[in-house]
Amino acid sequence: MQCDILVPGHYFCDVIFTGLTEPTAPGTEIYARDLQFVPGGGAINTVVALRRLGVAVGWIGMLGTDFASQFVGAWLRGEGIALELVTALDAPMRRVTAVLSYPADRAFVSYVDPLPDLIPSIAQTVEAANCRHIHFPGLLIDPRLPDLLAQWRARGITISMDCQQRPHKLDDPLVQSTLRQLDLFMPNASEACRLTGQDTLDAAAGALWAFARTLVVKDGANGAWLWGESGRIHVPALDLTPVDTTGAGDVFNAGFLAARLAGHDAETCLRWGNVCGGLATLNVGGAPSAPRFAEVESALSRT
Repeated sequence: MQCDILVPGHYFCDVIFTGLTEPTAPGTEIYARDLQFVPGGGAINTVVALRRLGVAVGWIGMLGTDFASQFVGAWLRGEGIALELVTALDAPMRRVTAVLSYPADRAFVSYVDPLPDLIPSIAQTVEAANCRHIHFPGLLIDPRLPDLLAQWRARGITISMDCQQRPHKLDDPLVQSTLRQLDLFMPNASEACRLTGQDTLDAAAGALWAFARTLVVKDGANGAWLWGESGRIHVPALDLTPVDTTGAGDVFNAGFLAARLAGHDAETCLRWGNVCGGLATLNVGGAPSAPRFAEVESALSRT
């Protein structure tokens, strides 16, 4: 398969409750104003957003025989996304998240069936594929991975990785060796602080930049930051009122990567990321709300 970007990772099916005005508590009941079933998870959100931006993208993943898997597979085919790199399991593979979405943040309750090992599928697919870039939607720490990343980079493939909520810490040598093989590390501000054990973004960025070649940090309403060869760059967020922030960081990643593949400079890439991530908050779910190229062009012309 020939494509611009490969995105490995497992799917989620998101059940999103929106319009909540107060948090839940044991022994109480609250009502949402709306409910949506949407495909989700970092991999799916990123793949759909890249596809809508005109990037040739492939998803390396797995789907089972259960309702959630079949729902997500059918939805992706409706988006014109080929599933030729997806392993079809002859067993359920339920990955479901209930999302309690508030205007400024969200809470999650998830269930996942035991996961098959995805790394052999990733290695086999990348070996056979012709791609320019690989994006991991979450921090993947595995003793097999640093050598694989080094092999892919030796072939001229660039690599990026988001963080997500992971239990790992920067003082783990395996985390350090993984970050050293990345061209881009793309956490949000709270993830950067948690990973490094630092209280401020500047301190966290200083610790991470010692290992990552280029550090891109999503900072919500504060915009986005990049630490790279030219030092620190900041681009403010769009001025808007979010409806649902689920998956916005993944859609930001897609915008940034699409701009980078098109040859834009770092500041422009941040602007693309902010526009894509910001527009994705105006509707429910990351994948269904990901903007198309014409929408991004229009928004960029107004910023």
